[in-house]
Amino acid sequence: MNSVRVTKYNPQNRDANGHYTLVDEWTSISDVGKSYQGQIFTMEQYLATEEKYIQTVEVLMQKNGVNKLKVVGLENHSHETELNLSEGKAIPRNLVKQLVKLILREKVWGKLVVKNQFEIHFGYDYYMYFVGESLTDDIIEELRKIDGLYVEEVRSPYLDD
Repeated sequence: MNSVRVTKYNPQNRDANGHYTLVDEWTSISDVGKSYQGQIFTMEQYLATEEKYIQTVEVLMQKNGVNKLKVVGLENHSHETELNLSEGKAIPRNLVKQLVKLILREKVWGKLVVKNQFEIHFGYDYYMYFVGESLTDDIIEELRKIDGLYVEEVRSPYLDD
């Protein structure tokens, strides 16, 4: 099964063990307003990065001809009701952007799944993983074209073994 990690973190800033320790960077929306590398991290910067993550999900869906994603392992920390989220609910493509925003902003959590095609996993510190047989080399190359994001072949730690 193919698995990639999609992040804003440049792999060159990882130590010998693969940990991102060589540069101090923001890891959450809660870091807006804090100083990193002598600069205040702004909401505009956050939103620009968030949009790139959403774009990767849209690429994956479009390239696989998928119109909805199922939420599994749902944790709803905000009691978000606009999407009427529930375990196993299929979210149509036009609402996926909103759901991904909620996950990235730590309001809800869950895996996004298309049975027998792919899964999208979200981790701490703004990590995202795409897993599945339908994650082809062509799709991976398309994802790598998104400026400011890095796609690395890494096994998702959220895979059910």
